[in-house]
Amino acid sequence: MKELNTLEKYNQTFYSSHLQKTLNYMVLKTKEKIEDAYVLYVQDGRDYWELGGLEKAVQNLVRENPELAQHLVFVLIHPGDSMERWESFSRKGASFQQYLRFMNEEFIPEIERNIDVGKIRKRGLLGDSLAGNISLNIAAEKPEIWTHLLLQSPAVSDEDIGQLEDVNLSGWDVYQSVGIYEDEFVSSISNEKLYILTKNRQLHQTFLSNKAKVNYIETKDEHLWKVWERDLPALLEFWGQVPRPNENMVGLGACPPDPAKEA
Repeated sequence: MKELNTLEKYNQTFYSSHLQKTLNYMVLKTKEKIEDAYVLYVQDGRDYWELGGLEKAVQNLVRENPELAQHLVFVLIHPGDSMERWESFSRKGASFQQYLRFMNEEFIPEIERNIDVGKIRKRGLLGDSLAGNISLNIAAEKPEIWTHLLLQSPAVSDEDIGQLEDVNLSGWDVYQSVGIYEDEFVSSISNEKLYILTKNRQLHQTFLSNKAKVNYIETKDEHLWKVWERDLPALLEFWGQVPRPNENMVGLGACPPDPAKEA
């Protein structure tokens, strides 16, 4: 079995022609080639590492499940400062569409050409607040390539939820957590009340209507990093579960098998 210290951190930069800037990112994985990879793209990556307790949570996950070190690949990407983050992650932001193109056309394909894995068994996105929103939107553009969406208090709008209408999400496993006091949260950038609890309840119902498998949690909490840090171990345990039988992905062009053919 592999031990935790075989997971290595690789700090890198990536120049995006869509965004016209360089972004910092980190890859966390074993040195050896991974045959069956669980690749998780973490938006707000630096914040998850420095504020959200991701390093400790991963340590504990691998300590309790040593075999996961043979599968896990974390890709932590950070959008920049708080204004750059809002411009990229909010549907109202000037760089929102460009960030989606950056992720789906530039970053993800390049990462997966270079991370030295045999096949990708699970491909997921993790994000908090607006990082949860951009994660939802990245996945919604190519729903067939994603298996997992891990959302902590995603700050979504009616438009973000509405794009999922009539989309078959039966291949998605969703972890969604939100606090019951989060309707009171006001964005420090837009000065708007975001009604996060209300929107998350709507999003949850949309996931269910579109056949996603959802682990939905409401807690007596506000919109805070300490809440997401406390929630992270359960979220990662959800991510580390044995894949569904139809999770046999090989690349960005792969689609889940037709359920009718498996019956």
